[in-house]
Amino acid sequence: MTSRKRKLPVAGADPAWTQELLLGVAAGERRVAGTLIPLGVQGTIAAAAQAARRADELQRAALARIPPPSPIACAKGCGACCVAKVVVVAPEVLRIVDHLRRVLSGDELVRVTQRVLTADEQTRGLSRAQRIERRVRCPLLVEDACSIHPVRPLICRGWTSLDRGACERHFADPSNPVAPDYAPAYELGSAVLAGLGQAVLDSGRDGRLLELNAALRIALERGNAAERWNDGRHVFETAVDQEARSQADAEAGSA
Repeated sequence: MTSRKRKLPVAGADPAWTQELLLGVAAGERRVAGTLIPLGVQGTIAAAAQAARRADELQRAALARIPPPSPIACAKGCGACCVAKVVVVAPEVLRIVDHLRRVLSGDELVRVTQRVLTADEQTRGLSRAQRIERRVRCPLLVEDACSIHPVRPLICRGWTSLDRGACERHFADPSNPVAPDYAPAYELGSAVLAGLGQAVLDSGRDGRLLELNAALRIALERGNAAERWNDGRHVFETAVDQEARSQADAEAGSA
């Protein structure tokens, strides 16, 4: 696969988080992940785990350096934002499915797979705005808590609301204002995601942004999905997020 430089979906107003800093974060993650992904499926899962640790470390450092005006309101028991579309890259999907297969019983895995299938059928092809309006909850949400919290996607790690009430109101009715958030967390997480995705592309594998529900369905239903992806097959082709691809194409055309 041809490697294409991925633009970062970040543009922070705070001068502490310059584009140069974020590009440096992405480049660092690209180098580290680039040493792990060629090792195969387990190396790829390790690369996703390393990226998650790095995103968490960067967020803690940012909070210590420039604390938000109010405490981060995200906590177990609030699943307000879990109706939003989540994009991932393949290593994150492989890590989540590996986790599910290790911690769930056979019957539990069947039930989770069915929830993923149902959610995918209800959300396939919807835009970000349509997803919020449709209010289809993440199939991995259990009693308003993330059932895969330790291995959750980088995008989820970066979403940080500073006002739970405002967050709940917005996701219940998108005409309400978006809740204030701690922007550096999202920006730094996005930079790590960009670096991880670029490392995948460097390895000759499919590093395009995927819609989470669709990608999980493929990985859960196809027992050899990880191996086929590792062999360079486009096993996640139908999960590629068209909205993200259109945006990337538009950015490439204007560059």
